[in-house]
Amino acid sequence: MKFNPREYHILNLRTLLLNSAFLSALLLATSSASAERVARIMYYGASKAAPKTAVAYDESGASQVVELGRHHFSDSFEIPSGDIVLKFVSKELPVGQPVPEAAPQLKIPKKWKKVLIMVSEDLENTVFPITLNAIDASDNVFGPGELLFINFSEIGVFGMVGDKKLLLKPKMSALISNPATKREDYDVQLDSVESTIETRRWLLRQTWRHQPKQRYVAFVLPMPKPRVAKIYATPIRDF
Repeated sequence: MKFNPREYHILNLRTLLLNSAFLSALLLATSSASAERVARIMYYGASKAAPKTAVAYDESGASQVVELGRHHFSDSFEIPSGDIVLKFVSKELPVGQPVPEAAPQLKIPKKWKKVLIMVSEDLENTVFPITLNAIDASDNVFGPGELLFINFSEIGVFGMVGDKKLLLKPKMSALISNPATKREDYDVQLDSVESTIETRRWLLRQTWRHQPKQRYVAFVLPMPKPRVAKIYATPIRDF
């Protein structure tokens, strides 16, 4: 049989394309599997001197550097499956050195598939001066057109969010569905109360934008006296 260089070139090219396609599919499948559980993190309202990055360690000793964004959540980063504890330090530790017991840590239940982490200052922690709070932002917790309020403070919050009433107890969450009927602005008028109605204070008077296809989260964060709390609300995109 006569050898045809052109036919060999065509066959070789086909083999290369098939191998490339198989490799791309394999990488895509691997990426999808490894990204089944993710988190995002933010250090809202941090001072200029506050850390801009942190190193997160899981219980296996694996670590990764995460960005502590000031106004937006970081890109998604993968976290292990199961009930886990993440510990945070300011920089990578030498190989074999355990994470200090006093390092800020966060327990994440295994059912949480998407996690949002809020960082705030804790000057009493000598290992890393931050404290951490997290919420379950999985798709089945709240969906498009819904606004999830999470109260990390010791005060109660009540008032109107669009045409919906909000009653948010300390350290609790509340879900508001469709505060407006379409893509439009709506008023948010919220007050705070500490123990009795006599402690009622003006907290927030703003206009927010409703996007029916977006889901939103609003954090109530404690503040030092004389203030009692602040509210940070943001859409959760591509998460």
